[in-house]
Formats: sequence, C-alpha cells, structure tokens
Amino acid sequence: MNDLPEDVDCFSIEELATGELAGESVLWGVDTHNRSAHIGLALRPGHRGRGLAVDALRAMCEYGFAVRGLQRLQIETLGENAPMIGAARRAGFTPEGTLRRAAWVYGRFLDEVVLGLLAEEWRAAQAG
Repeated sequence: MNDLPEDVDCFSIEELATGELAGESVLWGVDTHNRSAHIGLALRPGHRGRGLAVDALRAMCEYGFAVRGLQRLQIETLGENAPMIGAARRAGFTPEGTLRRAAWVYGRFLDEVVLGLLAEEWRAAQAG
C-alpha cells in the first residue's frame, strides 16, 4: 500500500557509473487544475558536485512535462544554496524571485529563491 499523498511522486537517483543510490527527487504539490508542481532534490554528500543534480532535474522535467502534462515546474531553495541554483539554471530554470527571510533554518531566518520553468521553454530547449 502506498502511503504517499496523490500529489507526490518520488524517485530514486542512481549514479549509473557505479549503480549506487545517489539521492532522491520528488515532484510534489502537483496541482492538476493549474497543471503545475514543485521539484525537490536531495543528493547524498558523496555524490554532490558530479553533475547529477542537473541530470536529475532534466529527468524530472521530462516526467513532469511529457508524462504528467504539466505546464509549469518550480523549485524553491535556500538563497545560499549556490550549487542547487546553478544546477537549476543549467537545467533551464529561470530565477523568478527571492522570498526574504522565508525559511527558519538552524535557528535563523534565511532567504529562499524561487526558480521556474514553463513547458514551452522546455520544449524549445529540447528542439534546439
């Protein structure tokens, strides 16, 4: 029995060269009316810095846009998470704004950055 809510799809990230579990990616907050969702991504420390985040984000875009028929995907990450912001930008996401002091992390408030990608932008990048 699956205990996940209907608006969440979870995936494992495998490093193909080694077959090791590298992390997980999640499509969450799936809104079927507005055809949008959020992407979450977590890599195990030993698998960071190898380009896996960009590959995983591209795979999630393929799933979200081509399989689920969504029109918008969004990522929220901490403003100081430069590796994730860079990976999202390399995967085609556009920074859309900063939510100032929106996240309570380890006893302090931090900014969150919102990045978005539209289906037509993704299709154009795939065609070009």
